[in-house]
Amino acid sequence: MANQEECDVAVPGPRALKVFVALNPRNQPYDESMDSLNAVLVTTVAAGIGINYRKIRRGVPGWHNAGPSVSEFMKDKEATHMFLAADDMLYPPDILIRLTSHDKDVVSGTYRKGSLSPCLANYETDVDEMYRHVREGGVYETKFAAGHTMLIAKRVIEKMIRDYPELAYFGPLTEETHYGLFLPMIEKGLVYHDDWAFSVRAKRSGFTLWNDYGVRCKHYCSDFLAFEAPAEGPRLVEKSSAA
Repeated sequence: MANQEECDVAVPGPRALKVFVALNPRNQPYDESMDSLNAVLVTTVAAGIGINYRKIRRGVPGWHNAGPSVSEFMKDKEATHMFLAADDMLYPPDILIRLTSHDKDVVSGTYRKGSLSPCLANYETDVDEMYRHVREGGVYETKFAAGHTMLIAKRVIEKMIRDYPELAYFGPLTEETHYGLFLPMIEKGLVYHDDWAFSVRAKRSGFTLWNDYGVRCKHYCSDFLAFEAPAEGPRLVEKSSAA
């Protein structure tokens, strides 16, 4: 599925869930990433959850082309959630099954934010607390949701569009209205990029953010990493495959 330009599969069922998967493709995506995303789509549909998969190339260049992604998501009346995918990630096949099962406003999975950082992408600064969460593999409320694994309920987007009318903008290439809910922001000398900026706005709209520490993904900028908690204390070790 992920090697196609798009697919739209509605799966009627008792849960009536449908995930809009928006991919902002690179010029040279990682083959392993696309294979893992394809496994996610196939596994999700097999579990009875609908999928609308789109490659979003239009709009202002940048992280995920998130403005056009939001507007395309809102066009799909059956879609209940939006998932912003990246082609430099390795995803577990059941990531969408697990994330949708939590029924949260915004929930993300776990991966390193960069190769030089001991912190995860949702930016827990207390390393001991971070590794306790990783060991337990549970779902915890978090300060920031992690962008490349973020699942957002439609109710969140709908309210944020109403709460932030000043973030609507005209897409000159598509002649459509897009929504800059992920536009970076600066407050009190601090810079909030993309997913962090969205997280700040979502919390101000009254929503809670969660992270599933049992959904472990690989980010290519962080090499092949797994999480371990040996007796002498938490540390990161390199592995030959994704955790």
